[in-house]
Amino acid sequence: MSQPVRAIKKTLRKEMRNLLDQIPLEKIEEETQGHAQKIMDCQNIMDVKNIIDCAIVTEKVFSSQEYLSSTHVSVYLSFPKAEISTKSIILDIFNKGKICYVPRWDGDYMEMVKLESLNDYSSLKVNKWNIPEPDHDQNRDIATQLDLILMPGLAFDLHRNRLGHGKGYYDKYLTKCRQWTKPPIA
Repeated sequence: MSQPVRAIKKTLRKEMRNLLDQIPLEKIEEETQGHAQKIMDCQNIMDVKNIIDCAIVTEKVFSSQEYLSSTHVSVYLSFPKAEISTKSIILDIFNKGKICYVPRWDGDYMEMVKLESLNDYSSLKVNKWNIPEPDHDQNRDIATQLDLILMPGLAFDLHRNRLGHGKGYYDKYLTKCRQWTKPPIA
């Protein structure tokens, strides 16, 4: 990647982080619970917009053919104050009998590991980024085949391109997945 492109992406990441930092954590956590009442209770039009945006994204996932037809789903664990909460998606994955995989990091390396249940998810401890993460000392099934990967991002365009947080974890992981017999939809 050229230096001018890196500089532009760095600036865009900073601007997106500044915008996301303005969203109250409570609003991010509540995005799919009781939308109508929350919208009526909101005093700020931006709070209403954030709740609606989160609900729209979650409903689009639930109704997408890619999600409906998938069995092995990898889903990011939300970064507080910066991403749409994935709690309701994880709940739905288990309720529908799908197999849920989540990221686990080690330095510059990321792998997707299996969550066994909602209790397993609830028991995850937060890492240095304040994101729940499976313990590195636990033996877990590592994904060798996924149907769908739900990825985080600071921004997306209409062509499904994403601007990540800048560490390249998902870019590296997707490169690895392309070597599988049946690469997942990302």
